[in-house]
Amino acid sequence: MNPPLRLLALTVMIAMAGCSSLLGYDDVSFDDGDAAAGSGGTSAGGSGSGGGAGASGGGGASGTGAAGTGGSGGALGGGGSVGGGGAGSGGTPGGGGSPPVSCSPACPHGAYCQPGSQTCQCLHGFKANGASCDPVLPGDPATHSAADVCAEWKSGNAISDPNPWKAGPTECDPGTLSRGGINDAVARINMYRWLVGLGPAVDDAQYNETNRWCAVVASWNPPGTVPNPHSPPSTAKCYTATGASGAGSSNLSWGVGVAEAITQFMLDNGNFTTFGHRRWIMSAGMGVTGIGHYAGGGSYGRATCQYSFGGGTTYPAPDWVSVPPPGFAPADLVNYVWTFHHKSSVGNATIKVTHAVTKADMPMSTLKLSGGYGSYSTIGFQQQGWTAKDGDVFDVVVDGFAGGPVAYQVKAIACN
Repeated sequence: MNPPLRLLALTVMIAMAGCSSLLGYDDVSFDDGDAAAGSGGTSAGGSGSGGGAGASGGGGASGTGAAGTGGSGGALGGGGSVGGGGAGSGGTPGGGGSPPVSCSPACPHGAYCQPGSQTCQCLHGFKANGASCDPVLPGDPATHSAADVCAEWKSGNAISDPNPWKAGPTECDPGTLSRGGINDAVARINMYRWLVGLGPAVDDAQYNETNRWCAVVASWNPPGTVPNPHSPPSTAKCYTATGASGAGSSNLSWGVGVAEAITQFMLDNGNFTTFGHRRWIMSAGMGVTGIGHYAGGGSYGRATCQYSFGGGTTYPAPDWVSVPPPGFAPADLVNYVWTFHHKSSVGNATIKVTHAVTKADMPMSTLKLSGGYGSYSTIGFQQQGWTAKDGDVFDVVVDGFAGGPVAYQVKAIACN
């Protein structure tokens, strides 16, 4: 039996980067509130104290988006021929796997090249509009219908390829992660982002390639085998400079599938002093990611790398988001530990949760979080002795900070 899942998240500060994990790695962070959404662009972070170099993405431009559900669009045009390529050996980038997929003309933003048909298809979270893929912007999550929320939850949790990884010729070759596996991970990211009111992200070929090599070095060098898996030493098994670069800029997970890793990042069990993984996925400015997965070895059998520092989005950046969001929310999500993310510092924020029907107080404990992750200041709140069920409605007030009070309702619905 494999050991239990482990996760590592990244924190960025002005002078250094570090990590935290389920197993209590020390944090290196800046003060709460220094990373505010809406700043635009990226800022480089130098290497230091056991971490890789990093950047923090800013938020997008203000504006409003139309409500709707994510989903795949239709074909966007004809494809070209398969390019040359082939398997290679060992630990240098460029080896391992299938010939590259090539669509001509190149796919637009929000689309990927479908390997079978060599045609461009819209990613989950985008819809076809002629030759382009338009983002399905969520608008205010309080306006989402119950039907749309459950449709998004089900489609975002679907698995199109249950066996997405194919081994290369050697154990240090990263092998090949299928387009279906990448799509499943991106769909899971965009599902969570749509539910809370954030625009979709896309994967990028450059970051996917880097994180192929990240995944192989992470799989063979999990926590406990190297001082810091985000900064593997050059003596680590299957080390490459490319893999180390990916490890220093990605959320890391061990022991589960590629899409399931995204859910583990959102649950962030064991990281209740930071919620670093969740905060990167909930970063307003995250417009680009990269997905790598390796299932060939190490004590956990597999590892996933999800590039976390991709900014550049121009989608609307709300002043705040929350997990669970206002309005209808899957009961499973309502029973995650809660987090509240705001452009203002929320280090001293308080929460009051009342059952809207019974008027019972729903006690919550406060989790003050280290800063340095994502683009919002964030605080956590953990349920004390209660869980939500289908039909429960909660009145929520978050106060005690410069942007408060913020009042909203959470309506739990069964989507499974």
